Amino acid sequence: MNKIKNKKTLLQEKDSTNTSLIQWAIVAAIVLFLIIFPFKYALFNGAQLGFEGNLLSFMLYTSILFLLVGIRFLYSWRPDDYKFLLSLGVLLLPMMYVISSIQAVSVHLARLQIQLEFMVSAFFIIGLYIAENKLHRRIVELAVQLSGYTIVIYGLMNLFGQVYYPQALWLADNGYRLTSVFQYSNSYAAFLVALFLGGLFSAMDARQWYLRALHSFMLVPIWLSLMLTYSRAALVLLPVIILLILPFLKIGRQLLYLIYMMLAVLVSFLILNVVTTTADKIAAILEPASEQGKTLSFWNDLPLSGWGIVLGAAAAVAALIVFLHPGLSRILDAKTAKLAESRLSIAAVPVLFLIVGTLTAILVLSSSGVRSLLPASIADRLENINLEQHSVLERETFYQDSFKMIADYPIIGSGGGAWAGLYQKYQNNPYGSEQTHSYFLQVMVETGGLGIVVLLGFLIAVYGLFIRSYIRNPELRGSGMYFFILSLSILVHSSIDFDMSYMYLSALVFLCLGAMLAPYHKTFGIPAWQKKVQDDKRRLIFPISISLLALILFFWVYRGYDARANFNQAIHMAVAEKKPLDQLLPHIDRAIAISPDHPDYSLMKIEWMKQAFKSTGDEQYRKEQGRLIRQLKSYSPYHFPLLIEEYHYDKSVGDNDKVLRTIDEGLEKFPWKMEFYEAGMMEYYLYGENERQKDEQAAEAKWDHALDLYQEVLERIEHLKTLPAGQLPGREFSVSPLMRLAVGQIYVHRQQYEQAIDLLKEDMNSEFTNNIIRSEVQVYLSALVATGQQDEALRVKLAEAEEKAKQEELERQQKASATGL
Repeated sequence: MNKIKNKKTLLQEKDSTNTSLIQWAIVAAIVLFLIIFPFKYALFNGAQLGFEGNLLSFMLYTSILFLLVGIRFLYSWRPDDYKFLLSLGVLLLPMMYVISSIQAVSVHLARLQIQLEFMVSAFFIIGLYIAENKLHRRIVELAVQLSGYTIVIYGLMNLFGQVYYPQALWLADNGYRLTSVFQYSNSYAAFLVALFLGGLFSAMDARQWYLRALHSFMLVPIWLSLMLTYSRAALVLLPVIILLILPFLKIGRQLLYLIYMMLAVLVSFLILNVVTTTADKIAAILEPASEQGKTLSFWNDLPLSGWGIVLGAAAAVAALIVFLHPGLSRILDAKTAKLAESRLSIAAVPVLFLIVGTLTAILVLSSSGVRSLLPASIADRLENINLEQHSVLERETFYQDSFKMIADYPIIGSGGGAWAGLYQKYQNNPYGSEQTHSYFLQVMVETGGLGIVVLLGFLIAVYGLFIRSYIRNPELRGSGMYFFILSLSILVHSSIDFDMSYMYLSALVFLCLGAMLAPYHKTFGIPAWQKKVQDDKRRLIFPISISLLALILFFWVYRGYDARANFNQAIHMAVAEKKPLDQLLPHIDRAIAISPDHPDYSLMKIEWMKQAFKSTGDEQYRKEQGRLIRQLKSYSPYHFPLLIEEYHYDKSVGDNDKVLRTIDEGLEKFPWKMEFYEAGMMEYYLYGENERQKDEQAAEAKWDHALDLYQEVLERIEHLKTLPAGQLPGREFSVSPLMRLAVGQIYVHRQQYEQAIDLLKEDMNSEFTNNIIRSEVQVYLSALVATGQQDEALRVKLAEAEEKAKQEELERQQKASATGL
C-alpha cells in the first residue's frame, strides 16, 4: 500500500527538473510562435509564390528552435522510454517525403514539403519533452488558448470593422463568411471547433475562478464565429468529435460538459440574428471584398452595438458558469456516484447525447418555424445539409481522382505537392483546386501506401499510448486532455478538408500530440533499457543527430530564403525603380542558381528574355530562353505555364514538329485545358495546309487529328452534362471561336460546306472586335458562296469592322511612335 502511495506521490509531484535557461528559451520561443505566426495567413502552404515567404520565415525560426532542443538533449536525454521510440517514429514522416522525392512530379514542391515535415516533426518532439515540466506545460497550454482567443477576437474585429485583414471576410454566394487569419472559412471552422470543445473542458477543469471565467467568456464569441463561417461540415462533425471526447470524462463531468455547451450555444443563438444583421450593415458600408481596407471606429453606433451584444452575452455565460460550477459539479458527482460504478456508465451520457442531438437536428432541419428564428443565410445553409450538395459532390470527385493518382504511384507516392502538379491530368471535370481536401489522402498521394502506413501507425501509437496512460494513471489527468481535444478535433476535420496545409494548424496539432503525452512521462520508462544506458556515451548520438539536422535544415532553408530575397530585389528594381535589364540579371540569376527548380524564378527570366529579344533581335536572348525552358522542365514537367511557354518558344523558332509534340504533351497532361485544344486544332490545321502540296496523305492525317481533337471536346462537353445536378462543373469548357475557325477551314478545304456553315454561324451575331471572329466570318462567307448563297449585310458588317480595326491599329502605331515606345 505504501509503495502504491509513494508511486502516486512521485508521479504527482511537480517536476522541478529541466528548468535551465535553454528550456525557458524553448518555451518562450513556442509562445512567440503561437503569438506571431498565425497572423501570417496561418502559414498556408498553398503551392504558390505568394505564400512561400511566410513559410521560409517559419522554417528558419523553427530550425533554430530545433537546434536549441538538440542542445538541451545533450544534457538530459536518455533513450530509455517510449518517448525515444516516438521521437524516432515522428522523424519517419519527413523521411517518407525524402523517399517519395525520388519520383517527385515537382522537385521544388517536394523539397519544400520535406523541409516543412521536418519542422512539424520538431514540434512533436518539443511538445513531448518540453511539456514534461508542469509549469512549462501550463505555460504552453495557456499560450495555445490565448493564441486561439486572440484569433477569434481579431476575426470579430474584422466582422465589426475595426481592423482590415485581406479576405478575413470571404464573399460567397450567401454573403460574407468569416475566415479571420485563415482566409478560408472551413479551416477556420475546424480551428473554432477545437477551441470551443477545448474551452469547454478548460472552463470545467480550471482550478482558479478567473481562468474559468476567461474560458467561459470566450465560448460565446467562438460559437458565434463558428456559425458565421457557414461551415456545414464542421457542424456535422462536431457531434462525432464530442462522442469521441465524452468517454474520457466521468459521468458527472460528461453532464457538466454538455450543460455548459448547451448554455453557450443557446445564448449564442439568442443573439445570432442581431449580430448577423449588424455585421451585414457594416459589410455594406465597408465592402470588405473591395479590398480597400476601410474600417470603422469602435465607438461608431453599429460596431459598438455589435460588440455590446457579444461581450454582454459572453459575460453573462461566464458569470453563470463561474457561479454555478462549484454547486453544480458537486451535485452531479453525488447524483451519479452509483451509476459511475457501472462499467456501462461511460456510454450512458454519450448515448443520451446522440439521441437528443439527433432529435434536435431533425427538428432544426425539418421545422421551418425553428429555422425562422435563425438568420436566413444560416438557415439556408443548415437546410441544405445533405449528400447532394455541391461541396460533398466535389469532395467525392477529388477523392476519386486522388485514387487514380495513387494507382499510378502506389508505393512511395509522387512527392510533396504532387496533387497541385498532377490533379489536372486525372481530374474528372475542370475544377480548380490546389488542395486534396483530405489530409490523409494528400499524404497517400504524396508518399504512397508506405507513407500513409507510417502516418497512421504513428497516430495509432500516440493515441494508444495516451489512452493507456489516461486509464492507468487517473491521478495524472489534467492538461493532457486539453491537448488531446485540440489535436483530435483538427485531425478529424482534416480528414475531409485541407486544414493541415496550414502549417500553423499542423504545427499546433503535432505540438499537442506530444504535449498530451507529457504528463505521463514518468510512466513511459522501459526498465530493461534504463539499466543499460545510465552513463552510456552512445546516448549522445540522438541529441547530436538532432542538432546536426537542425543546422542542415537552417542552412538549407536559408538558401531558399536568399534566393527569394534576390528574386524580390529583381522584381522591385524592375517594377518600382524601372532599372534596365543588365542590372536585373545578377539578382534573378542568383535566385535561379540557388533554386533552379523554382518555376516562378525561371519563368520570370524567360519573360524578360522574350521581351529583350523582341526589342533587340539578339539571338542570345532567345537561346537563353530555350535553355531555361529545358532546365526548368527537368524539375517541373507538369507545370502548365511552362508548357505554354515551351509551345510559344517552339513556334517562335519555327520548329513545327516540336510544336505538335508540345501540344500533344499538353493535352495528355492537361486534358481539360481549352488552350491546348485551341492550339492543337489550329496547329494541326496549319501543318496540314502547309504540307498539302508536298504530301496530301500526311496533310489529311493532320486534319483528321484536328477533327479528333474537336470530337474529344464535344465528348467532354457531353460528359459534363452527366454530372450530378448539385455539382459545379468548374472552369469553362466549350467550343471556342478559335476551335470553330480551325475546324471550319478544314471543312471548307474538304468541300464540306454545309458542315462549315452550321459550325460557324454560331459566332455570326457576335461583335467583330477581334481577328478570330473576323476570320470566321470570312470562312463562313466563302462557304456560303460555295453553296450558291449570299449574305450581303454580313459582308458589309465585316468590311466596316475591318476598316475600324485598321484605323485603331494606325492610331496605336502613331501613339507609340509619339511616345517613343
